[in-house]
Amino acid sequence: MSSGNWWEFYFIRYFIGSVLGALIILAIALHPDSGVSSVISEYTNFKALEVKDITAPFLLSLLFLGAAFCYIASAPVLVLHSLRYRFRFERGLGSPIWFKVFFVLSFIAVYYAICISLDFDLLMGIMAIPAFLVIYGQCFLFLITYLNPNTKFFDYYQQLAKNRAKDNAARKEFVESYRHLREHGNAFLILLCEAALGLALFSCSSVNALVIVGLFWLIPTLPVWFMATYLESRVKDV
Repeated sequence: MSSGNWWEFYFIRYFIGSVLGALIILAIALHPDSGVSSVISEYTNFKALEVKDITAPFLLSLLFLGAAFCYIASAPVLVLHSLRYRFRFERGLGSPIWFKVFFVLSFIAVYYAICISLDFDLLMGIMAIPAFLVIYGQCFLFLITYLNPNTKFFDYYQQLAKNRAKDNAARKEFVESYRHLREHGNAFLILLCEAALGLALFSCSSVNALVIVGLFWLIPTLPVWFMATYLESRVKDV
């Protein structure tokens, strides 16, 4: 992004995500229907908080916490970005019916087992479905990638680098256009991820469940480091 438009700055694009993250944190900590609000109230007396106590440093700290939540919630976007080389839009988005049935049935089985292990009731289980669907979808993508290795992983990034390096005005404008679309799409996709993660955390009835859900959310990002390291090892071939 070299044109310097005000909407291109990361602070502008992700400010709303930080605000939403701050509101989600407040809801988890303060809302009486939150599963961990009673636990948090044992350590912090939020009920004694008055309007005069809401100072600029307090709001700034809350915004920083919201930004941290926004960053953690954006983990699935990183996974999608790293696996985008597998998307072949010219082939269409369809898949065999057996594949769809297997995905749905395995999702139900795994999700049921997790709900039992975390002692989720019906309402909690329903609220956590969006987050688990996001987590399960990422793991499923990595599983497919592992079982069906795509040798075009390196070729994709190599060709992408060569194409971007070409000194062509029309190409640069084209790249600039799809980057704008994707970056703004990322910003709004992160809002959906925050909402999904926030609902799951809101439904947790203990700090232990809160930590486990957070770990589940981050686990799919682990292979990304190895993917980047593999690309680094192939720099000599570019």
